[in-house]
Amino acid sequence: MGESRCVHDLLPRQCGLCRPAPSGLAERVTVTPGGTVFHGTARCEALVERQRKALRLGLEAHDPRVVPLAQVLHDRPPCVHCFPDYAPEGTRLCWIRRDGVWYKGLLKRWSGRDAANLWEADVAYVADLALLDVVADQRSLLPREPGQEAPPLSTR
Repeated sequence: MGESRCVHDLLPRQCGLCRPAPSGLAERVTVTPGGTVFHGTARCEALVERQRKALRLGLEAHDPRVVPLAQVLHDRPPCVHCFPDYAPEGTRLCWIRRDGVWYKGLLKRWSGRDAANLWEADVAYVADLALLDVVADQRSLLPREPGQEAPPLSTR
């Protein structure tokens, strides 16, 4: 007969408040009013460092608050430091090499070819507790699977 409905009178997979969190994310996440991403916890090292930086610059550091994931999932991306193995739809997990070190990254989109005819991509990653958005060429990128260990330094 009819499918069971949630407390919001929707099919469970249709309800943003009742459906389970996507694999790799938490049901409840931490945000700040001035922030651009959501975090797994208020103790996220990247969040704490960003707040310290705001205070050093004379800006206000807003108190973190815990909210349901459904409230922010479509407004903000996840913190790469907190959720390194989550790739939102349309993105891919990757390794990005900077200064001889491989970092876990999120390839957001291929942006085209550069003057040397190499593919370039928009990539987000965390280095030294700073969330970085960069354009990287194909020589500094490798595909990555969730939980995968860093490639050897000699790769490429």
